Amino acid sequence: MDLNIEIKDTKIIISWEDIEADFYRVFFKKDNLFMECAKVYGNTFLRLSLLPYGENECFVQAVKDGIVIDESKKHTFLYDLIDVEYRFEKDNKVKFFYSTYDGAEGYRLYKNEENIGYNGCKNSDTGFITIDKANETEFKIKPYVKKDGERKFLASSAEISIDKNRFEFASIYKSYNYNLFLSWNYSGCADGFLIFAEHADKPAFEINDGMQHFLEIFDYKGLTKFIIKAFVNTVNGRLILAESAPVSLGIRRYKKPLVSLIIPAYNAQDYIARSIDSALGSDFSDLEIVIVNDGSTDETQKIIDWYAKNYPNVVSLVKENGGVADARNYGIAAAKGDYIAFMDNDDLIRPNMISKLYNSITKNNCDVAVAPLYRITDKGYTTHCNLPFLEDIPIGIDKYLDIMYTPGYYNCAIWNKLYKASLVKEHPLGLLKYEDVSWTPCILSYVDKFCFINTPLYEWDRKTRPVTFGDVLAKMSEEELFENRKQAMLFFVKNGNPQKIDYLKEIAKRRLKRYAKNSSNPAYADLIDKIDESKY
Repeated sequence: MDLNIEIKDTKIIISWEDIEADFYRVFFKKDNLFMECAKVYGNTFLRLSLLPYGENECFVQAVKDGIVIDESKKHTFLYDLIDVEYRFEKDNKVKFFYSTYDGAEGYRLYKNEENIGYNGCKNSDTGFITIDKANETEFKIKPYVKKDGERKFLASSAEISIDKNRFEFASIYKSYNYNLFLSWNYSGCADGFLIFAEHADKPAFEINDGMQHFLEIFDYKGLTKFIIKAFVNTVNGRLILAESAPVSLGIRRYKKPLVSLIIPAYNAQDYIARSIDSALGSDFSDLEIVIVNDGSTDETQKIIDWYAKNYPNVVSLVKENGGVADARNYGIAAAKGDYIAFMDNDDLIRPNMISKLYNSITKNNCDVAVAPLYRITDKGYTTHCNLPFLEDIPIGIDKYLDIMYTPGYYNCAIWNKLYKASLVKEHPLGLLKYEDVSWTPCILSYVDKFCFINTPLYEWDRKTRPVTFGDVLAKMSEEELFENRKQAMLFFVKNGNPQKIDYLKEIAKRRLKRYAKNSSNPAYADLIDKIDESKY
């Protein structure tokens, strides 16, 4: 079983091949003995914090049916960094944890003070330093030895800012069939979460995914309170970095729809409840959730009806099947919010998506607010739509149009944005296969200013649904693919803002050139020429 070690920032990522074991045991050498530091279920990697400075040695065992079925070779590597983690204590203190340095006689904490710079403020001869909570500033930790009565520093951590590692929001809602849906927003980088029933000594649930922000809870009464604890993995086991206040079932006060979230749904009985729960778990109170059943033939409408009955901000609409673009337009016409966002029936939104985009779009008086998104596959999370713009300021739309479909900025997702409702109602989607590719350049061409939030807030889940639009495309002939792509390009060239026609032509040509690279169909080159010459 091969083992790979990667140093990312100050963390260690250990990865290994999947041999279909029940779980994997990770061992590190400590005091000349190999000690188990973690059991890993469902993954073939482990992120570790606070490794000791210097030479480290580890290996991994694969276990199936209680028997070790394989074991990697022992891997030795050098770790020459000082890693630091911290947590806020209940008594208004901050506790720092850091990598140990063999032979160090102590560790000194330095604080960045205005007009002074870094100034030593506390020493320790253990693996942690606790100080009274100060204003948010930067810190460093340095191991040292004493020589001739003076400290000789052996290494230094990077600069540490204590502005994260908090639960900013948590809520519990009744979910379909009267189960519970726990949602939270954690600021910081965790390896996972432990969910405790209040006053319990052991966790009721364990999540080994630091990106997850929800939990579907079964067989618990609605009166139960839960506490969420964020942890990181270390060679000495899990270290708790933060815990939420007790969370209990509550009623959100919904006043008026400031934002309408439109969810088209078609035969989504296996996953739509999770998506609706994700939207209900938003920290934005005045969110209207408009669900458009596009002629489903399964139990989708039964699920939607349950939510519409139990939540006043959920609106159920039913129509004959006409495709996702038609369903979105149906929802747009019914939406009552001042702003509109979109979500697919198998995806998720993070709890703070709507609030962050709303706060930015209203503060900056923009037409559209944009954020990156996560694409989720079996290999984990990757970031898309990360744009090269300053955060949370008004920006002229030409800067966005300038880079659309240039290398690195191909994606034109419909769902990672918040739009002014009046703009969207005036320019609905075209009823095409590539509805997002055709509509996004079109709607952006009518925008004056946009703003950008440099935090992924939407989760494009490619794991949940068995058949996706990509699978449909894979079965199309070259001629059919070209015709659908042609209609998408011509839609925004013909229907976009005439004052932005040069931008729209350039965007269409960029996209067509990308398609042409993976196709032998000469029709792409011909269409590019016709668009350039306005002969379409």
